[in-house]
Amino acid sequence: MTTAPAAGPHPGISRAELRGRASGAGVMALFGLGWMACGVTDMPVTAGRVVLAVGAVVSVTFAVLGFRMGRRAADAPTEGEPTADRKKKAGLVFGLVVVAEWVAIYAIARVLVATDHTEAIPAFVAVVVGVHFFPLARLFGIRAYHLTGAAMCVAASAAAVLAPLTSTPALWTALPGFGSAAVLYATSVYLLRTPAGATLVG
Repeated sequence: MTTAPAAGPHPGISRAELRGRASGAGVMALFGLGWMACGVTDMPVTAGRVVLAVGAVVSVTFAVLGFRMGRRAADAPTEGEPTADRKKKAGLVFGLVVVAEWVAIYAIARVLVATDHTEAIPAFVAVVVGVHFFPLARLFGIRAYHLTGAAMCVAASAAAVLAPLTSTPALWTALPGFGSAAVLYATSVYLLRTPAGATLVG
């Protein structure tokens, strides 16, 4: 009687992919908490603190799970690992995307402040952050990032439409804040649980 070899932590995922997903999940959790803080801006103080505390627990949990996944990467197969040149190119492209994202955020914020529309800053920032996921989807081969980016843009658009329509200023922070946090937490779950090659779209 033979015994099948034990499967690794994530069969079919290379070491680099596993580490990338682990770090990605941690980053999503961190920024998810930041967006949660934006969402509670106009809430009553006590309620806001409770919601933010829940967000902190969720973020820490995902960060810990990401750290544990990263540690297990040592046991993952090395087949298909990118070359040093490819890693360098990917790092350069990633850096350019992030720089473009922050430059756009800064420029848009300056314009909104100058035109006395500071309430719209969170929504426009959410759009910029959402858009930056589209090139990352191609760069990292994670097609689900298209959904991440689109969902953040939808949350921001909802704020831009509903806040003026309902004359409810709190929606300018609540919708992009809680919406983006939920999207990033969901993406973190995807990165932690979905094997490489499985996608949410297409």
